[in-house]
Amino acid sequence: MTFDIHGLDKIDGYSEEGEEALYEYQDALIELFHESPEGAKHRKTYPQMGFWAQQLIYYGHGYIGVTIPQMSVANVEEILLELFPRKISLSSPDEALDTIPELIAFWEYLKREYKLRKANAILGYLKGIRPEKFVNIINDPSRFGMAKSFFSAGQSAGFDMTNEEEMKTFTNLYNASLLEKTQRMLEEPSKSSNQVKIDRAKEKRKRKASKAARKRNRRKK
Repeated sequence: MTFDIHGLDKIDGYSEEGEEALYEYQDALIELFHESPEGAKHRKTYPQMGFWAQQLIYYGHGYIGVTIPQMSVANVEEILLELFPRKISLSSPDEALDTIPELIAFWEYLKREYKLRKANAILGYLKGIRPEKFVNIINDPSRFGMAKSFFSAGQSAGFDMTNEEEMKTFTNLYNASLLEKTQRMLEEPSKSSNQVKIDRAKEKRKRKASKAARKRNRRKK
C-alpha cells in the first residue's frame, strides 16, 4: 500500500476538504502502523491499539496546524500536556496507561518507515515520560477544559456519561443547580450591602473604644 506521509502538509485543517482528508489520512496511517512490526509488538501488550496515535494526528493537524512530518518535540509536548488533558475524557484513569507506550511504538514505526528527521528527538522526549506520571497529568482536573470538566462531574456524581439518557439526566440536574445558584446570587446583593454597613459601624465603634482606652491610659501615667 502506497502512502504519502506528507499528504496533509499543504491541506488546510480548518476547511471541509481538510477535515475529510484528515480522516482518510488517519485511517490509512493507523492501519499501516497496526500491520507494522512495531505495531504487532505493541499489540501483544495492548490489543486495543491505535486510539492515541490517531489523536496525535488529529490534534496536531486540527488544533495546532502541524502534520506528522512537521511535528517537533514542542508540538508533541503541547499535544500531550495541554490538548489531551483538556480535551480527552476517559471512562477510567487507567485508560491512559497505554498512551506513552503506544506513541513510542508509533514514532519508532515512523522513524523506520519514513525516516522522519525529528523522530529521534521526539522518541527521546516520549521515553522520558513515565506512563504512570502521564496518567496523573491527563486526569488532573486543573487541566480540564469546560466540556471535560462537565463530563468528569457527571461521572463523579455516578452517571454513565457514555449513556445518552444518563447524560441528559445529569445535564438537566446540572442546569437546574446553575439556575438555583444564579437566583441566590441575585438575591444576595441587598443582604451583602446591609452587612457591609453593619460591619463598618462595628469597626467604627471598635476604633472609638480603642482610642478612648489609649487616652485613659495616658491620663493614668
